[in-house]
Amino acid sequence: MKMTIGKAIWTAISLVLFACCDKADTGEGTAGPEKGYATGKVTDSKGEPLSDVRILLDNTMLYASYIHGTTDKSGTYRIKSLPGSWRAFAYIDKQYNGKVYTMELFPDGTDAFNEEGAVRNFSWKLEGDMPWEAEAYYGGTVMLTTDYGFYEDEKDMEITLKPTGPLIDGSTGKTIVLKFGDKKWTQRSELWDIPIGRYKVTAKLKKDGKTTDLKIEDWYKREGAVNEFQLDFIPKPGNGVDNSASIVIGY
Repeated sequence: MKMTIGKAIWTAISLVLFACCDKADTGEGTAGPEKGYATGKVTDSKGEPLSDVRILLDNTMLYASYIHGTTDKSGTYRIKSLPGSWRAFAYIDKQYNGKVYTMELFPDGTDAFNEEGAVRNFSWKLEGDMPWEAEAYYGGTVMLTTDYGFYEDEKDMEITLKPTGPLIDGSTGKTIVLKFGDKKWTQRSELWDIPIGRYKVTAKLKKDGKTTDLKIEDWYKREGAVNEFQLDFIPKPGNGVDNSASIVIGY
């Protein structure tokens, strides 16, 4: 029995659609682990590829045993791994406001792998919890000190950080208003997880129904306290906290 032309065309289309759905359902074509290699892609906050990102494979059993690599123009890397247990890390060195900052990138997986290989993709986050340890963040730290004679309760203080230009990744920052007890300010002496950028910082004392402007000074330079302070993070300030700033608040 002969098949009509219309029926033949419909049959061919149905077979193509069935084949496409079958391929999608089985996940065929998705790049998986390559035996003997760590592979992956690194992107920025907009999903664009990042080149020249440093990839580090860290042996989980042997101290200071590393394998190094970098991403290419497409943001991808392929590093041969040796027998053993490894975890992958990624770091970007970015020049911003005349300084070079080193920032760790966010992994899509933290479990260890062996010579069978693994895919580990990374993305650039300016804030948020790091998956490796408690109280570690992708943002910078602002160390707080109060001036001599300033004994006010931190619960009566409000600190505002207003971006003065794009953040380190080129994105537009948001004004951050902090009160003691917020996630970014749980200790009197530190503001945590502030996206790296340049900020105008102001502080106010809100007490007994009154609002008083406070003054801020750079802890390192001591050039005089001002009501509106220009804050810049320092990549390696020597206080053991990279990508941090230190300020003094008082009357």
